[in-house]
Amino acid sequence: MKNRRVRKNSGETMVEIMVSIVIFLMMMAVMQGAISFCSNAQAKSVQIRKTNAEICRNLESSSYEGGGKVTYSFKAASADGNTEGVATLFNVEVELGKKEVSDSEGKTMTFYMFGVPGGGGAGGGTP
Repeated sequence: MKNRRVRKNSGETMVEIMVSIVIFLMMMAVMQGAISFCSNAQAKSVQIRKTNAEICRNLESSSYEGGGKVTYSFKAASADGNTEGVATLFNVEVELGKKEVSDSEGKTMTFYMFGVPGGGGAGGGTP
C-alpha cells in the first residue's frame, strides 16, 4: 500500500479565491439586472391594465353617435391580391357609429363601430 503524503501547501491560492469572488459578483450583477427588469415590466403591466379598465368603463358609459349606413362590396381576388374580380360576390350594409372616450390623462380616443347600439351587432350592445 502506498502512503500518501499530505503537502503543507494544499488548498486554494489567493488568485483562485479572487477569481471565484469576481465570478460570483458578476453573477449577482446579472441577477440584479434581471430582477430590476422584471419589476419594471410588472409595474408597466399594472399601469396598462388600469388604464385599459378605465377606458372600457368610459366606453360603456359614453354616448353612441350614428354616422349613417354604409354598404361594403366584396369581390373575389387572386391569391396574391393583385388582381381583383369584376363581379361583386355580396354586399353588406352596416350602420357606422363612433364613441369618444377620454382617459385620466386627458387623451381623447375615438372608437369607430359597426352596428346599432343595443342591437347585438358587431358594434352594438348585448342582445
